[in-house]
Amino acid sequence: MQNELILNENNNLYNILKDINPLSKRRLSEDLFIRLRNAILSGELPEGYVFPNENQLCKELDIGRSTLREAYASLETLNLISRTKNGTYVNTETEVKNLMNFDLVAKYSNPKDVMEFREIIEVGITYSAAKNATKEDVEKLENIVNMMKDNHGDIAKLTIQDFEFHSQLALISGNELLCIALDAVRVSYENFVYNAFKKGLYVESIEDHLSIIDALRDNDPKMAKAVMRKHLSHIKKMF
Repeated sequence: MQNELILNENNNLYNILKDINPLSKRRLSEDLFIRLRNAILSGELPEGYVFPNENQLCKELDIGRSTLREAYASLETLNLISRTKNGTYVNTETEVKNLMNFDLVAKYSNPKDVMEFREIIEVGITYSAAKNATKEDVEKLENIVNMMKDNHGDIAKLTIQDFEFHSQLALISGNELLCIALDAVRVSYENFVYNAFKKGLYVESIEDHLSIIDALRDNDPKMAKAVMRKHLSHIKKMF
């Protein structure tokens, strides 16, 4: 199994990783981690699945071994995989049960719980992001906001781009656990935002995003924290 051609349409791993881009704006190891984590939790990569040889996989994906190993390390931390001298494999359903339960709870949480979760982690995310933000980071956020402006009135696209904005903030914060936590509640998060945007909140949300960008451009953590609190209060009042 480990010697088969990985990039083969009959291979589940091909479908999961076929469009991964070494030049992606998202950190490559995190992109790998998220794709593999979701595939394991959904059962697309079943328990006991043995990953291909590292050298072969890295060669076909055109990535470095350190990138792959970093993604594997994150999966192992969450008890999703085990790495042994005989290879890397997906853990049993029992071993990943706790994380799956968290994803299910997040998916079916009520709006109040989702909002409280966002208040707890996103204020901290934005504070850290403001300390770390580079010119390139600010430009990425500006590009997302510009896309939101272009999609004025398209609630579905605006909802996706809103999450991308907040996900990018988490990446800029440099805290991988915060990235994971935010991604875990994506379904309930987007349902919540979609309903808020249907009520017209996207106009105000775009303005809030611009204020957050200003705070990051100035590397002003206190201002960023205050603006995020204000932003979340605007959403909260809709419910």
